[in-house]
Amino acid sequence: MAIRTIHVGAWNRARSHLGVMTQSEDFEPVALVDINEEFMAQGLDLADLGSDAAHSSLTAALDKHDCDAVVVVTPVMLHAQFIDEALAAGKHVMVEKPFTVSLEDAEGAVATAEAAGLQLLVTQNDRLRRTYPTIRRHLIEETYGPPGYAVMIHHKARSGPYHDSPHMHLWQQGVHQIDSLLSAIPRTPVRVRGISVEPAWGTWPTPSLVHSIIEFDDGTSATYVGTSQARHTEFQFTVECSEAALATVGLHSNNSLQLKRGTDVESIPTDPPPGGMSPEEQISDMFARQINEGVDTELSGRNNLAVIRVIDAIARSTDSGEVVELT
Repeated sequence: MAIRTIHVGAWNRARSHLGVMTQSEDFEPVALVDINEEFMAQGLDLADLGSDAAHSSLTAALDKHDCDAVVVVTPVMLHAQFIDEALAAGKHVMVEKPFTVSLEDAEGAVATAEAAGLQLLVTQNDRLRRTYPTIRRHLIEETYGPPGYAVMIHHKARSGPYHDSPHMHLWQQGVHQIDSLLSAIPRTPVRVRGISVEPAWGTWPTPSLVHSIIEFDDGTSATYVGTSQARHTEFQFTVECSEAALATVGLHSNNSLQLKRGTDVESIPTDPPPGGMSPEEQISDMFARQINEGVDTELSGRNNLAVIRVIDAIARSTDSGEVVELT
């Protein structure tokens, strides 16, 4: 029997999940929630739903439609309230990243869901691109020796600020890259130091630049530098191992992974995705398996807490000027 879903957010990023679930045998979208009439019309058309499926509040949608799960794709400051409402109604929840913009809210949601036997999933799609699982496999197998350190640098030339939130880049863009970095390095983060600031010439209402160092339990370390207010666009991620370095080429590259030794550079293959699925299809499949089989996928709310704790630690290190211990 298909999992019936209510989607809070009908278009923009929401259409990626709505489109996949509309085509999936595992899901049946039954209602949409949005206050933007144009977005609602586009979402209804995509999901082949009538006007009776359109609502301006989750409360109204839950009152009218029988469903099993709620998909939350809204501005980030609204995530927690919709997660809480859905869980209180006894519904499983899939939420766009970031989970929330508060570690306390995220931990509370996980505790509530687990106490009620409900499933949470956070849609961290970047980690599912082929380069990151391939790097992770090589590090687990120590194909090129154990890792020593990693460096990730992301310059993003965005036209304007994100939706209002604290530490704007950190929570709304950095969360993608830090999640991917943590997914690629099969170690446990134990210590964080960082700053989340606005450049001297910046114009954003909250910080658009992050510098951070993450230390892991085996002595491996990783540096992340990222901004969404750059004047150019560039991305690089390199993991230095004892015998060679593994490096990605481009932010959204699925197939380009380089092996570097000295001045020699060669391309090496990336592992194919499970079942040939796109990241969004993998997300949908994981959510279905969490609900139907009770499995704990890599995108479960509990597993995503590791990322939220690192993000929170960078924010706290910014405020205190001190190293933050995670254990």
